[in-house]
Amino acid sequence: MFKLTAPILILAALVVILAGCGGGGKSGSGSTSTAAGGGSGTVDGVTVGNCLNEDENFLVQPTGNAVDGQSPGGVGFTLTFYPTVAAAKAAIPKSAAKTSAVVENGVVDFHGNPSPYEGAPPAKISQVELAAIKRCIDTAKSK
Repeated sequence: MFKLTAPILILAALVVILAGCGGGGKSGSGSTSTAAGGGSGTVDGVTVGNCLNEDENFLVQPTGNAVDGQSPGGVGFTLTFYPTVAAAKAAIPKSAAKTSAVVENGVVDFHGNPSPYEGAPPAKISQVELAAIKRCIDTAKSK
């Protein structure tokens, strides 16, 4: 009896978790409206995070206004959304220019990653991974 019950409980828990993620809750408090044209969709952590996880092989945890996680290349990062592209650019201090990037109205912060080998600079988000983030933001805008 125990062998059959455990998989059923795990499956039921998984269904509950998946039903809660990405559901229709787009309240105004955590979402950021698209400021740079495009569609009428919202750019928020949940929408972009789901796209990164499902379509781009990232491993991230989305929240209302941000995405925390790891790129396919193993680089840890935080993506924070701002109301406008100008606000995103202003959010990066000059001292953090080597460990952050602006993608649309979001700032990707990847400081604190270890070097891939001794003497090398810290790991960075690649251009390919930044392009994947941009695709997910553009997809969110078009909805």
